[in-house]
Amino acid sequence: MALPPDVHRLIPAFLAAADCESFSAAARQLGITPAAVSKNVRQLEQRLGIVLFGRNTHFVVLTEEGMALREQVAPLWQALNQALVNPKSEPAGLLRISVIPGFGRHRLMPLMSEFQRRYPQIRIELSMEARSVNLIGERIDIAIGHRTVRDSRVVARELYESKTIVAATPSYLERYGTPQKPEELLHHRCLVHRNPGTGRLQHWLDDDSLIDEASSWFITTSPDSLVDAALSGMGIICLADWYLDKLVEEGRLKAILKESTPVPQQLWMKYAGGKLPPRTAVFVEYLNETFRR
Repeated sequence: MALPPDVHRLIPAFLAAADCESFSAAARQLGITPAAVSKNVRQLEQRLGIVLFGRNTHFVVLTEEGMALREQVAPLWQALNQALVNPKSEPAGLLRISVIPGFGRHRLMPLMSEFQRRYPQIRIELSMEARSVNLIGERIDIAIGHRTVRDSRVVARELYESKTIVAATPSYLERYGTPQKPEELLHHRCLVHRNPGTGRLQHWLDDDSLIDEASSWFITTSPDSLVDAALSGMGIICLADWYLDKLVEEGRLKAILKESTPVPQQLWMKYAGGKLPPRTAVFVEYLNETFRR
């Protein structure tokens, strides 16, 4: 498809709307009005003589012609933007990161000060939410979480192996005894996490029948509150290693049922494919350096 030579100014609105599936969201991304986005897209359609989007009152979706244009234009536009960046300049700009809350609080946050010491011109916006994100549409540079993505534009790399720990204070175990088998947990005071998004209780040791409402002595949507409860001797806790491993090392909690813990899960680092902006590239390198020692 040959593009008229004067359409370059219309391309950003088209690409942003294609990624966001919304003229309003594209406008926020570009710092212009939704009307300006709509006008630019309409002018591009008129210049090319094709319909790029199907529209309704809530969102826009690419037509087949629109998808074909994006496949041709997006890589070239990204390459042009990268070519305009001075390779000798210090990485700078706003780095947007999305990470699951527990890993973000206990593994990622301790690394932030050193990263900004190395790269003082990089600003950071950190979102800690337990949800799947649209990296392209939400303009997120790096996402860290459990699930991989099925988007050919996104690269997913293994970052961290998460282990599950079941633990309680030595005083609790001395008072109530130490369970030797998972089913013995039914006779103990279990401190259980409720997923705030789904409302479901967590599955202990990959067994959805092991813990239910009746066998839960304390339930909260806050894993850190569960840790506080366990440290006060209220009962037994089952969480990812980043919440508990230091407390076990310090002897404040004692790990139990080690032979019954499930297979470790991978956490993935995800980012848009192609040549990365310098601020993103150095953060990817920093994470690999830190977690693959």
